[in-house]
Amino acid sequence: MKKMICVMTFLLLLCGCSTVIVDNTDKDSEDAATAYNLSFSEEDIDAGYQISGSTYITLGDKDVSITKGGTYILQGTLSDASVIVEVSKDEDVQLVLSGVTIEAGDFAGIYIAEGDEITITLAEGTVNTISDSSVYNQIDSNDVDALIYSKADLIINGSGSLVLKSSYNHGVVSKDDLIITGGDFDIDVAGQGLSGKDCLMISDGSFDIVSGKDALKSDNTEDEYRGYVYISGGSFDIHTGADGIYGYNLVNIEGGTFSIETAESGNADSYKAIKSEYSITISDGRFNIVSADDGIHSDGDLTISGGTFSIVSDDDAIHADALVRIDDGEFTISAHEGIEGTYVLINGGNIGITASDDGINAAQKVSTYTATFEINGGYVSINMGQGDTDAADSNGYIYVNGGTLDIYAQSPFDYDKGAEYNGGTIIVNGTQTNQITNQMMGGGFGEMGGKRPDNNGNSNGQYPGDTEAPGSVMPPDQGDHNGDSRPGRH
Repeated sequence: MKKMICVMTFLLLLCGCSTVIVDNTDKDSEDAATAYNLSFSEEDIDAGYQISGSTYITLGDKDVSITKGGTYILQGTLSDASVIVEVSKDEDVQLVLSGVTIEAGDFAGIYIAEGDEITITLAEGTVNTISDSSVYNQIDSNDVDALIYSKADLIINGSGSLVLKSSYNHGVVSKDDLIITGGDFDIDVAGQGLSGKDCLMISDGSFDIVSGKDALKSDNTEDEYRGYVYISGGSFDIHTGADGIYGYNLVNIEGGTFSIETAESGNADSYKAIKSEYSITISDGRFNIVSADDGIHSDGDLTISGGTFSIVSDDDAIHADALVRIDDGEFTISAHEGIEGTYVLINGGNIGITASDDGINAAQKVSTYTATFEINGGYVSINMGQGDTDAADSNGYIYVNGGTLDIYAQSPFDYDKGAEYNGGTIIVNGTQTNQITNQMMGGGFGEMGGKRPDNNGNSNGQYPGDTEAPGSVMPPDQGDHNGDSRPGRH
């Protein structure tokens, strides 16, 4: 059964490159713990090959057919033809591109029809180019639509360069895993840049991508523990007419440098820089985002525990339908709305927001949480434009427990159910205060008062920070002020 949105998921960041997802459903925890194997093997990284025993192939004007496992070193120019790999399902092939030009014409430059694990190694000091010219003429039942197309697990490594130019469709597509651990990539394609159906994993490399559709993508919708993007390093310069980085079930970024620009192109209905249908977690990296849509967007949960972010967005800079949790990081945000989620939880970081609508918006997007904005630590500066704008807007509750909230706005706060000041610093238009004034002047339980009701008006509610909160490290218990717990998570 498909897992519920990732508000039901604990994400534990372990040492090394491994991340373990523990699903709080009836799925066996042992199965869940090994579901996302976010690590790179020695074979993934090792770009070495033996000259002795390898097969040299000089390209010409005819298809090159590889039917046996082994190492093949390719050189020269291939015109109006393809390299076709079709070996048994238990055989591995290493293709070493050593100064190759493939002008494929009306089909893929490299087509991997069958095999176990196929490795493309970019030889040191070489530039390798693959291009096409028109709609593909299919040669079998597979709908081949990329310059490099693989039905098997595909690994790309090495320190050489790969130039991909497609006027027809995609750059690299693997119908299984796509793993990249090195190389210098120059990709200019009408379709997707790099796509691995089961996963797209990148540990290193330099990527200059111009794409008409999603630049980096994994979209397995049938298996709840596939369809993910994992990046632990590399340099990315992305210009796309769709989403920059898309992982259906998960996007997990632990490092790297990212410059992502999205623009409406008519090729897609989503133009977000980083997107997932279920979960995003970012623990490190440098991000420069200019987006026609949301900057970072999850339909489930979004957790940021480190990194440096410059986000300019025509919509939301940071958005999750369920939980937005920020534990650390440096943020410079200019957007229509700065941060939006049903539950916005800020435990740390240095966050600067300039917005034209709401700075922070806790909007009731899902039923799993009550709309809440809570700050426990960090420094948050919000500078609002004129007009009907709110610095901190909640359909439910606002809690200031720690940190600094520095606001310049006509309407500093707007909440529907209640607000509490329990600690930290509030500065409104240059003046320090302990009051959380309400623009709407609604009911609720006021700035300092009373017990905190749950969603049924009782005093036994839960919220991120109690034992049910997402994440392996819970914030300090902040429910002791009146001996009860705060409304929030159901």
